[in-house]
Amino acid sequence: MKKKLKVTTALLASLFLVSIIAVSTHAKPTETNRILMIDIMAKGDDGDLPGNTTFIQGKIEYDKVSGVPLGRVEFHIKIYDESGEKIYSMKGKLKNGEVTPGFSFYCSVWQLTWIKLWRVMGEGMIRTTDTDLEILYRGQLITLPNTGGKYKPAIIMMMVSPEGEFIMKVPDGEDIHGFAERWVFAGIMEFEGLPMFGGVTALTKYMEK
Repeated sequence: MKKKLKVTTALLASLFLVSIIAVSTHAKPTETNRILMIDIMAKGDDGDLPGNTTFIQGKIEYDKVSGVPLGRVEFHIKIYDESGEKIYSMKGKLKNGEVTPGFSFYCSVWQLTWIKLWRVMGEGMIRTTDTDLEILYRGQLITLPNTGGKYKPAIIMMMVSPEGEFIMKVPDGEDIHGFAERWVFAGIMEFEGLPMFGGVTALTKYMEK
């Protein structure tokens, strides 16, 4: 029997409560050619799935000879029912993903564009519990992947916002440049025709070496 779980669409207030700060100067760009490695970790309540949890660990490393960055990602999303029982779990992993620094992403929920993101994307693997589950996710009812407890190929993406920096367009006014809480997203971009799905939570570690 297919289970259904309704999840509110609002982002977790403590994570994405946007504190708009108008600024007159832009932050200095990261000098990526001087960075050899970036360690990333995020864990806690999920911003898109209230009452559920997400853990994300990532690493970006620059080749010492070519300078080309490659990314590694692992994530674990857990979904619970109203009684607190875990009813769904997704684990994902990606090695040697393509890295895009300075990436921008338009968020239709908040109607703003997150800027100066790190994006890591490539073909990885996911494993889920053997459960057919429908949830309301970011305003749409979607069916979550069911791999039957086995790892299967999927296109995986991670986005990291080290400063929570965004641009918001204001009708008949100047664009607002501001900052919110720092965050990380990780999940699937493509899997057997299913829509994009992932977890987003507070950035708890960001270390450039």
